[in-house]
Amino acid sequence: MYAYHLIYDIPTTNPRQFRVLVAWKNVYGSRFGGNPTQPTVLNGSGQLVIPGGSVTAPDVITAGRIEFFEETGIDLRQDVVRQQMKTVGNAWSRVLDQQNGAHCVYQEVQDVEFVERTCNTNIQAQVPQDQELHSARAYDASAVGQLFGAVPLADLTTGWRGTQYNNLDTNNQAVARRKSQAPGDWYVTAVQGLQFAP
Repeated sequence: MYAYHLIYDIPTTNPRQFRVLVAWKNVYGSRFGGNPTQPTVLNGSGQLVIPGGSVTAPDVITAGRIEFFEETGIDLRQDVVRQQMKTVGNAWSRVLDQQNGAHCVYQEVQDVEFVERTCNTNIQAQVPQDQELHSARAYDASAVGQLFGAVPLADLTTGWRGTQYNNLDTNNQAVARRKSQAPGDWYVTAVQGLQFAP
């Protein structure tokens, strides 16, 4: 199944004003399962994403937590981690795409910016098992939807993305250009699902 794990909080000033944790995806990764590998161009190269992906697990909640751990280094399966993150209530899930078996797991926390800082600290220290994320960011849910989707070529070839892109050979650069063009529909659907939060 495909499982994505969306961390969010609800500012006290507006009970329907969600803030969500999203992340910028690396153009390529060289570490998966904690082991070094040949550089592999990632799906959604350089795009804004929700941590997650394909995983085998006994249930959706576990699947989302496994993917979140592999990409951020934060193990939500441990109660002590959930306490440090000040998790509010239980995780719940929605189907994003029944045909492809895509689900989103939602986890409310008291302060999504605390989780953002922890993710970025872990990413910088190379703690995550998979080298998929460049950095995490908390965004207002009402605005983040327009940021998902294709990366313009000018953005793919400049800044931090350009540094990674230029490390690839010509064939893999072509793959990165193709993989950076995914529409990001699942991510938009996942964030919109917060409108129906329990």
